[in-house]
Amino acid sequence: MVRKYFSLAVLALGMLLQTSPAPLHALSLEPAGLAPAALPAGGLPASLPAQADFDHDGLPERLALAGGRLTILSNGMSTWQSPVGWTVLQAQITDLNRDGRPEATLLVWRPFRPWPVDQWLPFGGRISNFHDEDGDSCHIILIGWRGKAYGELWAGSALAEPVRSFAAADLNGDGSQELLTLEGNYADAHLAPARALKVWGWNGFGFSIVSGIEGKFTALALVQANAGRILILVP
Repeated sequence: MVRKYFSLAVLALGMLLQTSPAPLHALSLEPAGLAPAALPAGGLPASLPAQADFDHDGLPERLALAGGRLTILSNGMSTWQSPVGWTVLQAQITDLNRDGRPEATLLVWRPFRPWPVDQWLPFGGRISNFHDEDGDSCHIILIGWRGKAYGELWAGSALAEPVRSFAAADLNGDGSQELLTLEGNYADAHLAPARALKVWGWNGFGFSIVSGIEGKFTALALVQANAGRILILVP
């Protein structure tokens, strides 16, 4: 079942300090990529927006995630809900597509769908193995206001390496958000550590990898350091 891939939630700094028996390490995003950084003294967890005006009506919306279903609420009323068949493990208000308007970024598991061209390709196509033993694949999907209704602003194909959890933040101080992911493998055991930590940037059509490191990662946190710089903490 998809549920064996429980999301490793992006933890607040205090929670990570309390639950991690391993020493913490700090990383920063430098021009050359991810690099070790000094642990901040007295840093605060990076704040995440709790609400945003998605449809530009002057009223804030918020996200409610329960039982694998995401709802966008406005004034307490549902204005959008994730489709039946999606299992949403995580959602965050972001501007990852860098258009200056808020969207909801979702970490979704849903039944695998091959590319239409795959029916003409030998061996089932290039993404034919991007799913688990139950036929479910992992996706990052951006949901936002499309002028008259909510819909998909961008939806990635089945990921080659499923995302366990994600975060969005301006990691290099350039005024634009990056996508930070912990990634595993479709054959991984229940609650196995992630195998890689990656940073992605929007390229105008989708996401391109900016930097990444391999290892064993069970959690991550974002912390506000000196001069507003955001660091990544991992055990």
